[in-house]
Amino acid sequence: MKRPYWICTVYFVLVAIGIPWYWPAETSLFVLGLPLWVVIAIGVSICASTFTAFLLLRYPWNTEVNSDE
Repeated sequence: MKRPYWICTVYFVLVAIGIPWYWPAETSLFVLGLPLWVVIAIGVSICASTFTAFLLLRYPWNTEVNSDE
């Protein structure tokens, strides 16, 4: 089976973008009343959910049950 390393790469990039460890503590940018890092984290969460749904719909599921009985 071919290993899809690009899928792991996409998830690692999304995690790196979504976790606000690189934001300065004194950041005072707000969007719709929320800090900018919260808006970015929500956006990345939506992107990760969409990407996961794409993967689940794109690749066929192996639903055969192998019984060695």
